[in-house]
Amino acid sequence: MEPVFAPGVPVGVRRLYEHRPELFVAAGARRPKRETSWSVAPGNTFGTLLVWLAVCVGGWILALIVMAATLPTAVAAWAAVALAGVAVLATGGVLVKSMVEDRGHKAVRLQHGKYLLPEDFDEEAARLLGRAQRAVKTVLEATVTRRGLLDEMKNELVLPEQLWDIAQVLREQTVLRARQKDIARGMSTAELDAVLGPQRRALTLSADAIKRKVDLLGKYADRVRAADAALRAEAALEDGDRYIELLARTEPVGDTSVVQGFSDEASALKDTLTRSINAARDAGRTLALPE
Repeated sequence: MEPVFAPGVPVGVRRLYEHRPELFVAAGARRPKRETSWSVAPGNTFGTLLVWLAVCVGGWILALIVMAATLPTAVAAWAAVALAGVAVLATGGVLVKSMVEDRGHKAVRLQHGKYLLPEDFDEEAARLLGRAQRAVKTVLEATVTRRGLLDEMKNELVLPEQLWDIAQVLREQTVLRARQKDIARGMSTAELDAVLGPQRRALTLSADAIKRKVDLLGKYADRVRAADAALRAEAALEDGDRYIELLARTEPVGDTSVVQGFSDEASALKDTLTRSINAARDAGRTLALPE
C-alpha cells in the first residue's frame, strides 16, 4: 500500500514522499519539531562557519597582497573594499541558511496528521486500505473517467475524500486493536471481559462496515473497468473499414459473413457500452458523500 494524504494536502508534499520518504513521520509519533542546522548539529554548524570565515579572511588577505603588488594603490583599495563586501554578503547568506528550516522538513512538519503512512496500519487495516487504493486508482485512471463519461460522479473530488475517510477509520481501528491486545495480555477476568466485550463487538461492527464500504469501491472499480473495456472495444471497431478493405483486396469472393459481423457487432457494442456506463454510474452513486 501507499501513503494516504488528506484531500487538502498540496501536490508538492505528495511528490516529496516519492523523493524523500524518510522525512515523513507516522501519525502515532509526535509532531516533528522545527529543525535547522543549529538545532540538529550545532557543533558541526559552528565549525563550518569558522572554516568559512577563515577561508574568507585568508582569501581576502591573499587577494589584497596580490592587488597591492600589481595594481595602483587607489584601484587596489577599491577592489579590496569590494571583495570585503562580497565576503560579508556571502557570510550573511551562509549564516541565514543555517538558521532557516529545510523546506522539506517544514512541509512535513506542517502537514503532520494530514497523511498516513503504511506503518500507521496493522496487517488487517493495510490489506483493506490497499484494496481501496487500487479501486480508486482504477477509477481515476480509466479512459471513461478521463473522457468525462462519468463526470456527474465527481470522482476527482469524491474518491479522495472517501479514501481519506476510510484511512482514518482504519487507523483508529489499528490503534484500538493494539490497545485491546495490550490491555488483555496475559490476563482474563470477568471484570475485564465485561469491559472489553462490548468494545470488541463495537470494533467488529466498525470493521464490517468499513469492509462493506471497500467492497462498494471495488464494485464501482469493476463496473468502471467493464465500461473501459467496452469503450476500448468500440475504438477497435472503428478499424472495421480497414479490415473490410483488406478482405476485399485479398479475398474478393470470400465469405461475406465476416463483414456482416462488423455491422452487427457495432450495433451490439453501442448497447453494451451504454449499459456499462449506466452500471458504473449506479455503482458510483452508492459512494456519494452526504451533503
